[in-house]
Amino acid sequence: MAQSQLVPVRETLHNLFPAEFLIALAKATAAVKRVRKVSPVDLFWTVVLGFGVGRQRTLAGLRRAYEKTTGQTIEESSFYDRFTPGFAKMLKQAALRALEHVGAARALQGHLVGFRDVLLTDSTVVRLHDLLKTAYPGSRTNHSQSALKAHWIMSVTGAGKHSVRITPGRRHDGPVLQVGKWVAGKLFMFDLGYFRYQLFDCIARNNGYFLSRLKANANPVIVAQNGTHRGRARNLVGKRIGQAIEGLERETIDVMVQVEFKRRSYAGRTSHGTRLLRVVGMRDDRTGEYHLYITNIAPERLPAQDVQTTYALRWQIELLFKELKRHYHLEEMPSSKAEVVEALLHAAIVTLVVSRALLEAVRKRLGALADRTPALRWAAVLESVSADLLAIVLGPARQVHELVVRISRTILHEAVDPNASRLHLLEAVETGKHAYRVRLPRPNHA
Repeated sequence: MAQSQLVPVRETLHNLFPAEFLIALAKATAAVKRVRKVSPVDLFWTVVLGFGVGRQRTLAGLRRAYEKTTGQTIEESSFYDRFTPGFAKMLKQAALRALEHVGAARALQGHLVGFRDVLLTDSTVVRLHDLLKTAYPGSRTNHSQSALKAHWIMSVTGAGKHSVRITPGRRHDGPVLQVGKWVAGKLFMFDLGYFRYQLFDCIARNNGYFLSRLKANANPVIVAQNGTHRGRARNLVGKRIGQAIEGLERETIDVMVQVEFKRRSYAGRTSHGTRLLRVVGMRDDRTGEYHLYITNIAPERLPAQDVQTTYALRWQIELLFKELKRHYHLEEMPSSKAEVVEALLHAAIVTLVVSRALLEAVRKRLGALADRTPALRWAAVLESVSADLLAIVLGPARQVHELVVRISRTILHEAVDPNASRLHLLEAVETGKHAYRVRLPRPNHA
């Protein structure tokens, strides 16, 4: 196999996490005091590639993977004792560093071209052992006594870094999200768990943009209509949204509304604010109901017919959570010890970044076929070769060449989606080819 066709697995991962950096980080976080039999570098990669993307689901399985790869035998207690609060902190710091390098930046196209980036935020619940209910109490509406939430901010283009914040599962999504000047020029999208007029106002004051569904109990007053309609069109100005859409048969509704809200309290005083926002509704021909969205993006920048399609891009973060749970085992926490759970949680985040770095290396080798490598397909490929990847990363460079050749041939072939006409989500949204589908309620067979 020609050198130009080899995927630089070893070089990519060593550049992402150099051994010198990992050793220094292990000492700085007290993950190790002295490098003895268990190398912090070997342990780091065993956890990331053995648990995060591999087939090991227990600490015993990780120990066996460590022994197989390094050729060292180690007592169970000696291996388990390495999962300390210091090691959890080491993996957390590595995850924070890694999140600054998720994917390669690309420019937005189509009707999104004017935005610096598209940011998505959401949280996912990870159920834990019941013995952790004091440290990580679960939600009252969740059947698990113990759970944590990973609150994620995702950059769709890769132009901005991802961020993750971990809280107990009982913590509500809204107050966790704090925005600032970093949203300027960017489009922020989220689900109804983050619906707050104060948040919308803060994004707008920082020169950012947002797009959200309109909450069912939100009923602002219409103060202006965007565009004109043929014939004797109904005048909606002065009406509340709920009243305006009753009996309305327009394909779209595009209006300006005024919202009122309480600002944050300062020095014991609470002030009120108002803001002019835009509401867009798209009528569903099957149900006759409107799907309503609220935004501060002007009609000339985002036409009404593109609003619903653009919001469909929010599904990208759901695909990210699916990848983390299905392939990187974010939801499989085989321990009742907080430090072990925290270590494995951050290992899953590191694994995601490792996956993205290797995918970028694969795409460079594929050239014209690079656009046909969806992340979920790649995650499945990566999972199937994880043991070989661990051997490549930790083995002597001169002894792993044949393995690199074999792995390169496999992943370059398997990473490519055989359906040449299938568009990935961002491309489908940018080109207007995304077919928005509404989730219909399941039939009641009782």
